[in-house]
Amino acid sequence: MRILFVCTLLFWSFSVTAQEWLAGYGVEVNPIFGKVLKHNYIFPPVPKSSYAIDINILKQTNGNKEWQARRKYPLFGLGITYTNYGIDSIYGKCIGLYPVWEFPIIKGEKLEWTCRFGYGIGYISKTYERYPSFDTVNNLIGSHVNNFTMFTTQLRYKLNHHVHIHAGFNYSHVSNGSFKLPNLGVNMYGGHIGVRYFPVTDDPPKALKNFSQLSLPNRWMVQARVGMGLVEYGNTDGPQYPVYTATLYGSWRYGSRNKILAGIDYSYYKSVESFLRLNEIEIGEERANSWEGAIFVGHEFIIGRVGVLAHLGIPFKRTVTNEDLTIQKLGYCYYIIQQEKGILKELTANCFIKSNNLEASHLEFSLGVGF
Repeated sequence: MRILFVCTLLFWSFSVTAQEWLAGYGVEVNPIFGKVLKHNYIFPPVPKSSYAIDINILKQTNGNKEWQARRKYPLFGLGITYTNYGIDSIYGKCIGLYPVWEFPIIKGEKLEWTCRFGYGIGYISKTYERYPSFDTVNNLIGSHVNNFTMFTTQLRYKLNHHVHIHAGFNYSHVSNGSFKLPNLGVNMYGGHIGVRYFPVTDDPPKALKNFSQLSLPNRWMVQARVGMGLVEYGNTDGPQYPVYTATLYGSWRYGSRNKILAGIDYSYYKSVESFLRLNEIEIGEERANSWEGAIFVGHEFIIGRVGVLAHLGIPFKRTVTNEDLTIQKLGYCYYIIQQEKGILKELTANCFIKSNNLEASHLEFSLGVGF
């Protein structure tokens, strides 16, 4: 009898501890119906429809850290997506793994509208191949491992503190940043319905900590980045050329947790210079015709020591081989130094994927400073 009592007491203690630990954790499942977006005239046949299943492990924060309180208790987690594009012999299938960051647009007691995105890694089962079978149709992806980006917006109804139902729009992108050709990339848009389940509760008790710097002042900063990437150019399985990048911009932090960005972006393509020299084009002016300059605006979500950035720019100077009208950058920065005082206020390590007209140009790895 005494042993039974002790076992019951231990089980009850474990159950209470487990419930406290699992409070705020949930799982979400989204069946997706969509279609591949044809964004280039040399695109292969487009499937009539595509399908995916998106599963997320989620955590509703409770303000245990400063960034959680500043962002009004956001939800984050890890997502995995399995995609069947519809023509397996050309597109193959994709498994994507990415971090989940969700932010409310409109938030009510029962009804909410949210935005969620994440940049991660994806595995494509079918790639372009020269040997042993020469593939003339699949000109989309040249590598199995790629960048995987997922954007989702959802309208959600909370049945109770355990079950939520929702419907929304989603957009996914897969490419390798021209690290290995071909690299048209695969963009898929579509809609989904789904359910979210929290075993304990979707509303864990708030930590209510007294942080010394919960509210940060709005401030202007001068910032800069320098970096590089590698690309294949022209032919598949050819040499890789460096891309040298530099960015100078101003930023305005607002609301303690976001930045508005505006500045100038520079990219120098060694591949274009080599192409011009080999073909005796623009003789003596190869370097002058191998760089790209753009003015851009952007936004950064600051989540602790991680920044999630997006840029949209218009070129004022193009390389001789490029006629694209817009550039885009998406990526992360990690704050090595993040302080309010001193000359050097920020030092970051950055990773971006740069696109021209939504077609990936290169992956950029850089260091950034802020004064």
